[in-house]
Amino acid sequence: MTILSADGTLQCGDERRSGILLDPAHPLNGIDFVEFRREPATRFILDVTFLKAPPVLGVENFAVTGGIRIVDIVVTAVETVTGEPLKLRVLVDREGDFSPYVLSVDHPAMDLERNQAVFSFKAACPSEFDCRTTSDCGLPPRVEPALDYLAKDYQSFRRLMVDLIAERNPSWQERLPADLGMTLVELLAYGADYLSYYQDAGPGTESYLDTCRHRVSAARHARLIDYAMGQGQAARSFVHFEGGSGANGVIPAGVKVTSLVSTPLVGAPAPPGTIIPAAADFDGDPALTETLVFETKAETRVIEAHNELRIHTWGDSLCCLAKDARDIYLYRDNAGTVERPDLKAGEYVLIEEVLSAVTGLPADADPARRQVLLIDKVEATEDAAFTATLTAGLLTPRTNPADPALPLQRISLTRDEALSFAPRISAETVDHLEIEPITVARGNIAAVDHGRSIVKDSLQGKIGLPDMGAGRWPIPDLRIPDAPLTHLPEPAIALDISFPGETVAERWTPVPNLLDSQAFDQHFTVETDNQGATSLRFGDDQYGRRPYDAERVVARYRIGNGRAGNAGWGTLVHLVDPGTVAIPPLSRIWQPLPASGGETPETIEQVRQIAPEAFRAIQFRAVTERDWEEMALRHPDVAAAKASFRWTGSWHTVFIAIHPEDPANLKRLPGGGVELQPLFAQNIKAHLTRFKLAGYDLDIRAAIYVPLEIDIRLCVGDGHFRGDVLAEVTRVLSNRAYGDGTVGFFFPLRFGFGTAVYLSQLYAVVIAVEGVNSAEVTTFKRYWDPPRGEIDKGAIAMTPFEIPRLDNDRNLAENGVLRLTAVGGL
Repeated sequence: MTILSADGTLQCGDERRSGILLDPAHPLNGIDFVEFRREPATRFILDVTFLKAPPVLGVENFAVTGGIRIVDIVVTAVETVTGEPLKLRVLVDREGDFSPYVLSVDHPAMDLERNQAVFSFKAACPSEFDCRTTSDCGLPPRVEPALDYLAKDYQSFRRLMVDLIAERNPSWQERLPADLGMTLVELLAYGADYLSYYQDAGPGTESYLDTCRHRVSAARHARLIDYAMGQGQAARSFVHFEGGSGANGVIPAGVKVTSLVSTPLVGAPAPPGTIIPAAADFDGDPALTETLVFETKAETRVIEAHNELRIHTWGDSLCCLAKDARDIYLYRDNAGTVERPDLKAGEYVLIEEVLSAVTGLPADADPARRQVLLIDKVEATEDAAFTATLTAGLLTPRTNPADPALPLQRISLTRDEALSFAPRISAETVDHLEIEPITVARGNIAAVDHGRSIVKDSLQGKIGLPDMGAGRWPIPDLRIPDAPLTHLPEPAIALDISFPGETVAERWTPVPNLLDSQAFDQHFTVETDNQGATSLRFGDDQYGRRPYDAERVVARYRIGNGRAGNAGWGTLVHLVDPGTVAIPPLSRIWQPLPASGGETPETIEQVRQIAPEAFRAIQFRAVTERDWEEMALRHPDVAAAKASFRWTGSWHTVFIAIHPEDPANLKRLPGGGVELQPLFAQNIKAHLTRFKLAGYDLDIRAAIYVPLEIDIRLCVGDGHFRGDVLAEVTRVLSNRAYGDGTVGFFFPLRFGFGTAVYLSQLYAVVIAVEGVNSAEVTTFKRYWDPPRGEIDKGAIAMTPFEIPRLDNDRNLAENGVLRLTAVGGL
């Protein structure tokens, strides 16, 4: 595997771009490789070999970057090599450290992607490890099914077994009670229920939270102790609008997309196509009453050119995008002509595997290897090594400078939106046939959420609206005739109430409760009963306005909530014509990812368990040291915290040590020390100041990281290579997180303040490595200190503000050292 870019974001197994540049007719040149050697008289030489004879280059054309301990290396001279036209001798002022360096050449004749090369000043040093570069281009680990271990009664045991069978054997879809499989499932669920029925709860009354049976009563009891009963959450997903011929328009927000309608609508001879007419009756048409309805959250541009976009690999093959990549280059193949996409920041793009990397068949593509990304920035760019014309679907080298270069669009992602897997772009089948593209990008992506918008006119209260009389009649509450009401972070219901003598209706909005409403606020609160029916309760002219003498009430709300919306991918296939605006032509509507986030309403039993302790669960003042640690942990960038009170002469100071989630928030100091980055420390102090009591000062600092020194002697089993075993032991004892989700033993977030490093845990990790017959730890201590019997004690103890650290970086030995030796094996 070859890492082509200096930042490692593009990894390819077959480096073809160099072969293209080797063509004598190609105007661009590139670096083939760089070697370092040392001559007497302190001459440090980089032998730079080019793909073709290099142009005239001087010191000003070369730059050496990189390094950790030794940086700012300067090129002092450039010499030609007699008899070797492809090589230049570049002299530098000193030798670098063990970290990788990059030699770059700034010249118009040099290719954009081959004008730099990664090299090491220590490549000649002996090493037990294979020099081959690894990559994240692999398959994800197999995920075991999630089982509900809290199943307690007949229904939950039956659901657990049915869900498990459906996941393990999707072809079995029979659910009739007479089916033999369902008979066995129900028999097992009956037996399990019999064993646990002693734990069933008894009946109760509405007077107390412990005994009430109605949701409205439980919600009001919980509100007395400042706990809001959960009413569920609507599911969210994404849909891809495949634009038809010449499509270039906008799908407005609030447009309905639905699941498959397999029967004709009323008055229609056949089932509907991609577009359902605007006049469709979802309440009265039998073909639509059971459909799942989502709605678009924002306007979405639909452009035919964005139906399918290619990911640029710079002419190389057997490539994949690295996990966590944040820059992707895209282009569009328009019948052999390459066009630059017109994606915008703030739009979504889908990364989708369309061919299997093993068989090359679309049917074998892994649906789990899809991800929708939110674009942060876009940039128009180009690749001067290729033309804007494809030959047999492949990139064409640009040998004529007059030909237009390959147009590209670079999309940049935020750190939170980076790729969560390593998508394969091209691969080779078992028959040695190259397949490309395995993964493509798609625009025209819309975010949708579960729920169907409804407008109801002339809603009636429980007592009705009077037809005559001179008195002022309030509306005590209103009942929504449809259920369940959609629950989203933004309100999903509003009322337009008309009063006598007014030409414009007043807009009334929902609030969690009326206790915070003023006398003239046009607010109401929503209450849901055991059957999911919704009632709207108004104020009393003290807490919220009371709507007297209302002539007309128009409710605008959405229905659809809970786990019913967690539909699998491919469920949403129709769009309902909004009727008010023209929509661009669509050839297909497709849901690439399963809907998620749908949550069922909180049960009364859950409220009984959670509500009495909820007001104690979250506090907003810090009194004890433990309080300060908990407040610090509420910051999303803090992994651990330790607090201590000290008298500093005139007042108490709270000293808080922070262990950040991201090591980038630590600033390295000479000698191995660290401190918090200034901006990060300011953010933490601002966060903690909210909880500070009067008379206390705050001192925010970094944790004390204790470097360790560990030597391990391994006995390698027969049939195993020592280098492979040493590499794997180094991997499991590293401080890194890997693409398969595993982390090394000394990963920074595995250890907290005062956590000792136990020798038994170290042995357990090492012995678990395949090929290790036995292991002996010969050195086990703090790096700066002499041995103090840690091996005999079986642990390296830490003080309360200390965290163990072992980076095993030869450039920074003060951050911990791991030495491995091996005997036996091959």
